[in-house]
Amino acid sequence: MFRLPSLPSPRADIHELADFAELLCWSTGVTSAQAIVRYLGRNEGNEVQKRGCEDSDDDNSTELDAVMNEISLRAKACDGGYPFQLSNEGTVLKINKQALADGPTRTAIYRYLLLSTRLNMQAHKKQASIDGTALLESLSAHALKRYLGHERADSLVFGTSKNSRFASRVKKLCTLLGEGSGFQNPDGNAPVHAKDGNLDIVAWTPFADQLPGKLILFAQCKTGTSWRDSIHELQPVAFCSKWLRQQPVVSPVRAFCIAESASRVRWISDAKDAGLLFDRSRIVELSGELDPRLLTRVQKWTNAAFRFAKPL
Repeated sequence: MFRLPSLPSPRADIHELADFAELLCWSTGVTSAQAIVRYLGRNEGNEVQKRGCEDSDDDNSTELDAVMNEISLRAKACDGGYPFQLSNEGTVLKINKQALADGPTRTAIYRYLLLSTRLNMQAHKKQASIDGTALLESLSAHALKRYLGHERADSLVFGTSKNSRFASRVKKLCTLLGEGSGFQNPDGNAPVHAKDGNLDIVAWTPFADQLPGKLILFAQCKTGTSWRDSIHELQPVAFCSKWLRQQPVVSPVRAFCIAESASRVRWISDAKDAGLLFDRSRIVELSGELDPRLLTRVQKWTNAAFRFAKPL
């Protein structure tokens, strides 16, 4: 798996190589298919000699066509928030100065998500004294709220908090939702060891009548690339039956928010496992009208992480 500061293997997946191309462009201002091949050649070692140089060139050409196509699809999916631009018939990638000028918030979010995918977010999530994983929760809460309808909807970062117990956060959630009737301990008086129940974000669309029965999203967030290991952890119905006195009238819909640009080859199976899947491009698309204070924290983390990683 491609993780900074290492280079990806020549046998890396297409979406990994697309991330590599973006990082290379970010570092140098412009890159090309030929430059990507040169960098990958450093990692190829004796494999080229075993396969033959001509075979290697053919393989690289085919893969790079797929990489550039993936980049083109990302640019479209980000809806104006993609920081890079393909030119010269799709063989050269450069900084998209127009996108940075027209959509500085969304391009900044993209770069944060790119780095928080490729850094080791267990060892190096803290940059500029800011927790990079917590940033994804805040960005995801904003994205889910906008997805449900920015003017009507609301959202809450539920996750682990040092300042409140799990039971208190469940009570607060029930109050905000107007459903659930409060916290229950399924084990009676036994100690509650839950930290967040794998629930990071809640988003919902209320009605003026304030009656129960509304669309609710329960979401989990993951930076890095190993998110598939956690894709089944959050089970909204089980969470509600376990910790709420009453089930919501309409069972919450499960969502999963990731920093990675999910592989299009595996998209259908991943989405079936995840529920509503919000990957990098979808979060970027929905990141408009962001709180300036959150944007500042994202930019500070990203700048520090970029200096730390020294990509390429």
